[in-house]
Amino acid sequence: MSISLADLQIVRFDPRKHNVSSFDCDDSDLNDFLKHDAARYQDEHLSCTRLALLDSVIVGYLTMLADCIILKTGEKRNLFNFHRSIYTFSALRIGRIGVQKELQGKNRIGTQLPKYAISLAIRLNQDLHIGCRFITLDAYPKSISWYEKNGFVFNKHYSSPEKTHPSMRFDIVKSAMIS
Repeated sequence: MSISLADLQIVRFDPRKHNVSSFDCDDSDLNDFLKHDAARYQDEHLSCTRLALLDSVIVGYLTMLADCIILKTGEKRNLFNFHRSIYTFSALRIGRIGVQKELQGKNRIGTQLPKYAISLAIRLNQDLHIGCRFITLDAYPKSISWYEKNGFVFNKHYSSPEKTHPSMRFDIVKSAMIS
């Protein structure tokens, strides 16, 4: 059964209302963040975590924050032919994504969470009139091919061979929506 974004209820994480103690995405760092750090990051306005609920059950989460990226001259030239002196560009960063381990690779829940982030960036532009051009993230090596297949490219300024989680971006203007 394929899950669409419309099937999920996306809500702001509230540790007083949401028990995340049994959440397990099979990654101890991602689990630990949700269980021990997400609420503190929200309180300090460093990021905001949203839970993906399916029939009131937590099936995943997404943590987002404001970002900007620096584009090297060649990267910038391929996107913009104006403002040659501007090199930093607004972005919405996906800080963390986790999907309940028994649902990974099934139902497309993991695909819906980046779609949600893209829809937020579009809303920032259209509804709130705040410029936001890119979605950025540091990719897990096992996810790089999925991100590339769905329109993400490497940020040359932030990527290097020794970096274990390379920086990637999605251009909400020039990229097709994730399928």
